[in-house]
Amino acid sequence: MKRYHGLTLWSPVINMARDPRWGRTEETYGEDPYLTTELACSFVRGLQGDHPDFLKTVATIKHFVANNTEHNRLYVRPDISERALREYYFPAYRDVIAREDVESIMSSYNGLNGVPCSSNKWLLSDVLRKEWGFIGTVVTDVGVPGHLVEKHHYAKNGPEAAMMMITAGVDMYSGSDRGSHVNEREWARQAVEQGILKESVLDQAIIRNLATRIKLGLLRSDDDNPYTKISTDVVGSHAHLAIARQIAREGAVLLQNKDGVLPATPEKYKTILFAGPYVNDAPFGAYSGNAAGVAATPLLGMKAIAGDTYEIKGQLGENWLFIPEGNLNVPGKSNAKGVLGEYFSGIKLEDKPVSVRIDRTIDLDLPKPLAHIDPEIPQPTFSARWTAQLTPNRTGTHYFSLDAISGARVWVNGEKIIDVWSAKAPNSLESKGVFLEAGKAVDLKVEYYNREAEPAKAQLKWIQPQQKQNMKNPEDHLLIYVGGLTWRMSKESHDRMNSILPEEQMKEIKSLAAIYPNMVVVLNGGTVMQLAELNEVVPGILLQWFPGQEGGYALAELITGKVSPSGRLPLTFYTDPEKLPDFEDYEISKGRTYMYMKDNVTYPFGFGLSYSSFDYSDLSVKRQNKQVTAVLKVTNTGTMDADEVVQLYVTNLDSKVYQPVRQLKAFQRISLAQGQSKQVELSFSMDDMAWWSVEKQKYVVNPGRYEVQIGKSSAQIMDKKIIVVQ
Repeated sequence: MKRYHGLTLWSPVINMARDPRWGRTEETYGEDPYLTTELACSFVRGLQGDHPDFLKTVATIKHFVANNTEHNRLYVRPDISERALREYYFPAYRDVIAREDVESIMSSYNGLNGVPCSSNKWLLSDVLRKEWGFIGTVVTDVGVPGHLVEKHHYAKNGPEAAMMMITAGVDMYSGSDRGSHVNEREWARQAVEQGILKESVLDQAIIRNLATRIKLGLLRSDDDNPYTKISTDVVGSHAHLAIARQIAREGAVLLQNKDGVLPATPEKYKTILFAGPYVNDAPFGAYSGNAAGVAATPLLGMKAIAGDTYEIKGQLGENWLFIPEGNLNVPGKSNAKGVLGEYFSGIKLEDKPVSVRIDRTIDLDLPKPLAHIDPEIPQPTFSARWTAQLTPNRTGTHYFSLDAISGARVWVNGEKIIDVWSAKAPNSLESKGVFLEAGKAVDLKVEYYNREAEPAKAQLKWIQPQQKQNMKNPEDHLLIYVGGLTWRMSKESHDRMNSILPEEQMKEIKSLAAIYPNMVVVLNGGTVMQLAELNEVVPGILLQWFPGQEGGYALAELITGKVSPSGRLPLTFYTDPEKLPDFEDYEISKGRTYMYMKDNVTYPFGFGLSYSSFDYSDLSVKRQNKQVTAVLKVTNTGTMDADEVVQLYVTNLDSKVYQPVRQLKAFQRISLAQGQSKQVELSFSMDDMAWWSVEKQKYVVNPGRYEVQIGKSSAQIMDKKIIVVQ
């Protein structure tokens, strides 16, 4: 019998990005339920495949439900009204299950209305299975069994926690490595032996798990399974890289383009000059994995795409930066970017490592307990060794700094340059200067140990030799500053309570803007940023998010006008964090998202500029039974071929209870050549406008007027028509 077939992925995250301060906003599809549903359905369909009998992989939608803070997620149980749940937090889960038959769902760490989600029978059985018809498996997040006892204080002991979860509807609880004295895997068996969990209930959970594994190929012939025929050669193939570049191109959002600073043309600019911390980096999101080949940095991409047309130069200032993944190679693997991480049990780097993996860089900064964040790291104490080949960008004196809690030490080419190994050593130390040659790899080694009572922290940074360009006639040059946020700044376990750009970046941007009038700031990051000040400093702002390994090439194509930007914001970019609702208040109607936020907006949901211009005309709206269809003509009136994203919003004008200002109900991307027109048709069902009646305990569509709006964003409505529902 085969031990295991297939792959289960704990993805996608379809929690609503209800508040920009939430650390895991970067993992979501944005603040809108309809948009999240559309993107998640495509993602799940791609993961699971379309075979009637086999699954390509198992997709796991998560975290069910209202997992929206990091600092207290292990025990918070917020009060959320049933309207907010039914109209905002639930719909993406409900609709992905209905449309894609998703195989797995993960319950969240937090609770809901006083009950932990992983032991909430109303949530996991009454709503999920009976009401929505979910037939797949329910898995908890890592460490939930222990958290029910120690964080929520909801269960008295482990067996009771197991009973609560399985009785509520959990099929697989995910324990944590708590040492030999506690074995959470035994808790379900102990619950049965103690008579608090019926064996038949446990049997049902086991049956569901086995059913999922059989769909993946367990107990079945590989000959019948089409997904066993997929070769690993497709990973990093030309076709996949082309898709990656398309995503990077189409996802970038042009936020500001004063005085036509973009696109770059040889008539406007002789030189393209780069500055900023991520010029030679290709930042990925927190759970992106490693590049399948070379990750194109902005400088590399521009030289490849436009090096024959422009003189391209770098200008990097003296700032402490994490060593980019692009400068690091796994020893002995020239095509594997990152560092080799070996993790040992105990603090002495003894015996065989418990886990060996490739890390992106040396940037460990995790609170305890680690089990729910990084279960591969041994507990309760551990030590680690990271090794890599480090290839500098420039010749000259480099400086390294190490920030470590407990103890650490650093070697470059066998020479120890930092040593904070002893208990009495400082947590932070800078090295003496180390001379390195551009393009010549050196050996890098870092060792670290962590005591049980202390957070896990070991962060290595460097300063490269400063390389200034003294450019005459600065108005003849385009300066591209690549900055923003990295995954380290807003991530799992770390909420970001303000979204300002890092202070050192803003300072550098201002000093450069005073010299170079034609300056574009390219922003990396996966969450909202406060940009009102930046808007007044530079003429151009391009948001590239985390663009992936083809991002450098896509950026060059966008900057030089080979393609026009066409991305749109899935989040509202607010102006003043002091005007946001209380972070702990989950009621969406109290001024959250574009649906209820009436001011405090720098860039609205759905916003994005183009190098071209578009005219919307001839709107007509028809309703047949529940189906509503809007038809309009869109014309490219600009000077280049470009994509446009046409958006349809609806406002309930006559409801006697509160309603959103407007709601996105359809959108369509179209490609138009210069001067071309196309007829665009967008449809939605009036059932999509239903709201939850607490009194009737069902969704209702109230009679009255509904305004159908066609817009370029949620704040730029181009035309509208009213329909009446009797």
